[in-house]
Amino acid sequence: MMSERATRKAVFLFLCMAFLVLPFVGCNQSRPTAQQQSGSAVQKEPVNNKGVLRIGYQKTGALLLLKHRKTLEEILEPLGYTVAWSEFNTGLAVVEALSAGNIDFGNVGDAPSLFGLARGLDFVYVASEPSAPQAEGILVKEDSPIQTVADLKGKKVAFNKASISQYLLTKALASAGMSMSDVEPVYLAPSDASIAFAQGEVDAWVVWDPYFTVAAENGNRILTDGKGLVPYRTFYLSRKEYVDQHPDVIKQVVEELQKAGKQINENPREAADLLSKATKIPVSVWEKVLHKKRSDANFMDQQAVDDLEVQADDFLNIGLIDKKVQVADAVWRP
Repeated sequence: MMSERATRKAVFLFLCMAFLVLPFVGCNQSRPTAQQQSGSAVQKEPVNNKGVLRIGYQKTGALLLLKHRKTLEEILEPLGYTVAWSEFNTGLAVVEALSAGNIDFGNVGDAPSLFGLARGLDFVYVASEPSAPQAEGILVKEDSPIQTVADLKGKKVAFNKASISQYLLTKALASAGMSMSDVEPVYLAPSDASIAFAQGEVDAWVVWDPYFTVAAENGNRILTDGKGLVPYRTFYLSRKEYVDQHPDVIKQVVEELQKAGKQINENPREAADLLSKATKIPVSVWEKVLHKKRSDANFMDQQAVDDLEVQADDFLNIGLIDKKVQVADAVWRP
């Protein structure tokens, strides 16, 4: 019979393979799929002036709940609007589609939004969810001799290049008096990194949820999470032209996101069931993921702007972006 350790490894490897098709919350710079190429910034479409709200979504959180329930269709129909949904696999693809005029609203993580600003893409921040730094972290094997961040010196560390994970690793190393030059970076997307980590090809893995929680639940050890090091938020974006012409629609969407988020906070099981069906990740994992954060969205406040400004300056200093960005200039106020 298989030992408990072997069984855990087998389960983890199975989940790793399942993750190969998992769309994650916009934390990387992966190229959009062929189906999403129309969302690139190559050719800009005219502003959508018709009664259609085009939403770019990723399979996570409150926006997916609204889609499943058809809430926005019901509340916007009396206002003369229909809703069209387009699924995206990365946050950067959502930002590109917004800038190209192919969608009007979408959800992304903090990192891809900053990469988009640095590239001069056309969008504005509309709302954000509360910071959830404990939803990402650095993992090592349960029996690893690595006990502190300082022990990463000279070790192979896997993470997605130009992502929130690279930012977390940089901040964690700095807290231990080190820099990226003190470790051996292994640039891998989460789906590939999960397999490399499970097979022992790297010493540590920096990643976000749900990968983070799955790995921790399967016998791996959390070296540190993002608490005290980096913020980690979901943002809701639109284009300035669209919100200027349809402010009441955007306000209504944010209000419904807030309601849906509060329902997730109070009853995460329903959202976990939906997310599990959409991503093939166990309900139990999604429940733990959702318990780590608050999902209710609010219009952009000063704290969210300040967090992004600090992050943007750090991105510039460590070379993730090549020019300074002014986040405050890209914020829409209702």
